[in-house]
Amino acid sequence: MKSFITICLFLFSLFAEEATLISVNKIWDKDEYSAFPDIIEYQNKFWVAFREANDHIGVHDGKIRILSSIDGNTWNEETVLAKEGYDLRDPKFSLVPNGKLMLNMGGSRYDNGDVLFHTFITFSSDGKNWSPLQPTNLKGEWVWRVEWLGDTAYGFSYRVTDPSDLKKPWVLSLFKTQDGTNYSLVKEFDISKHPSEATVRFLKDKTMVALLRRQGNGWIGQSKPPYTDFDWKDVGFPLGGPNFIVLPDGNMWAASRSYALEGGKLILHTAVGPMTLTTYKPEFELPSLGDTSYPGLAYKDGILYVVYYSSHEQKTSIYLAKIKLAEKGSQDPVKQSP
Repeated sequence: MKSFITICLFLFSLFAEEATLISVNKIWDKDEYSAFPDIIEYQNKFWVAFREANDHIGVHDGKIRILSSIDGNTWNEETVLAKEGYDLRDPKFSLVPNGKLMLNMGGSRYDNGDVLFHTFITFSSDGKNWSPLQPTNLKGEWVWRVEWLGDTAYGFSYRVTDPSDLKKPWVLSLFKTQDGTNYSLVKEFDISKHPSEATVRFLKDKTMVALLRRQGNGWIGQSKPPYTDFDWKDVGFPLGGPNFIVLPDGNMWAASRSYALEGGKLILHTAVGPMTLTTYKPEFELPSLGDTSYPGLAYKDGILYVVYYSSHEQKTSIYLAKIKLAEKGSQDPVKQSP
């Protein structure tokens, strides 16, 4: 398996004009099922959070484990977060203006066959010790990821209109908060094909950019304050667990699940590549297969760190890829052509 990965890394480097995949390492496989990770750099360390459970969807068994590393190579166990009666999943980091870390996550209850969604929040000033999990003021909403702009954080939430029939329409809403716990509605959007997971980031001119998962093809959207109207572009293929990052030079890189049909069989991988306001090009197909994706992204000293999960080595585990990005001049993504 190691020789196969080495060959893959070599081939990726041949075809990548603007970046080079330099390493992929498994960083956690101690539990039966580890997935849905995120990563952030905080106080000169990398922090990774992910869900541990018995399967992709469990009943009251999902908990959140947090690891730390100085160099991205050696990882230390820090803490485990749990909430009795809830399946915690999809933890997402953000840096609060007061200097604290915030971690938001979904908390699912499975009652009489129905799935009930909640959003939980916790804070830390050192990455190790976290405040008690508390629910937001939103009921039935799952704020998937938030991003801070000044003293206000924004995030999309999706809501199932009928928990007993998931085929019925879902509602996508943009919320904002100044304390991470109490949210107010910015706007509810009428988007077809079950919109769900969305990452938002901000450009230097305060343009909000969104990368959205739908049942069909994924979308890239952009909006100016007050963020009530979006210009959406179809990326041309489905997304799963979409995430992206705005680099210091203004360029963007995204990561998501990729879907391909091979011999009539659906093949899933985790892919990474450059993104503009209208396009996303999956340039690197990371070592992955099957149950995989939900990447977290961090950037430091010219290296893009991509944490993701995969089952390509049988046991669903957490992996970290490092991608060396080419030096480029400052660029405003707003002016990029399709």
